[in-house]
Amino acid sequence: MSDMEMQLEAAPQENREGRPYLGSVAFYKHVILFCVFLLFVLLTGTVIFFSAHYVSLKKDYAAVCEEYRTVSQERDDYKKQFAAAAAESGRVLKDETAKTDVVRGDFSIPFHADPEDWRYLLINEAHPLNPEYTVKLAPTRNGQFVDQRIVYQLEKMIDDAAKEGYSLIICSSYRDYERQNELQKESISQYMDKGLSYHDAFFRVKRTLALTGTSEHHTGLSVDIVGEDYQCLDEEQAKRPEAIWLAEHCAEYGFVVRYDRGKEDITGMDYESWHFRYVGKEAAAFMEEYDLCLEEFSDMVEFFHRPDDGE
Repeated sequence: MSDMEMQLEAAPQENREGRPYLGSVAFYKHVILFCVFLLFVLLTGTVIFFSAHYVSLKKDYAAVCEEYRTVSQERDDYKKQFAAAAAESGRVLKDETAKTDVVRGDFSIPFHADPEDWRYLLINEAHPLNPEYTVKLAPTRNGQFVDQRIVYQLEKMIDDAAKEGYSLIICSSYRDYERQNELQKESISQYMDKGLSYHDAFFRVKRTLALTGTSEHHTGLSVDIVGEDYQCLDEEQAKRPEAIWLAEHCAEYGFVVRYDRGKEDITGMDYESWHFRYVGKEAAAFMEEYDLCLEEFSDMVEFFHRPDDGE
């Protein structure tokens, strides 16, 4: 074979070997294979992540359900203990048709207290609000909304405080379900951003912010009141002179500190010196005198109106 023929035969081989990799068929094959591999990794990672997250949420949900059952059981036990204590002291009922007091041994309510009275509506984790509950709202002077039936006493209390030198504002009042749910999610997210798990964040939040459907703010009967000079909802709030004045005089206007100090195990909520609930003047004075929270007062009202065995 001549030199010329050998050169012509070798030329295609040199072209094949000298062709650049970028843009070649092999290059695109490798790109496609890499994309397929990357997609597989992403899909696999996503499935693993959401599977683990689902398991975590499932555990959190189970823990929440267990906590709810525990709280319900503790409340049932408390009711039984209360009933047993009252039964041991004996029962005397005066004529209720005359709207007189109801007495059971050492326990007594010196006024007619109807369990169905709107002022005694009990809302907590064990007694969620009926979704069909409606309230006629009316505005207060600073644009907050409350049950129209409590506006007069609420504003009178604030006016009288002003006469004593305390400038008060209502920082929170009626909330619908949507707003309560937003606050709950925001609070949980804030704790999770600090490193808490969803489970721990959930239970931390529900000590200070009632779950949607169990908040007294849904009723329009509760308000958060603070001084204009200090509006933080914290432990220092209770030490403020205006907060002390409110705690001492709120019963005169039909209000009570809803989540009082020392009642945390009964109310299920931490102490909140700023949270006031309207129950009417008679009930407020009675609850203040005997150091009762609304749960305890509600149990008394229900028990005293329960018929005797054999009646």
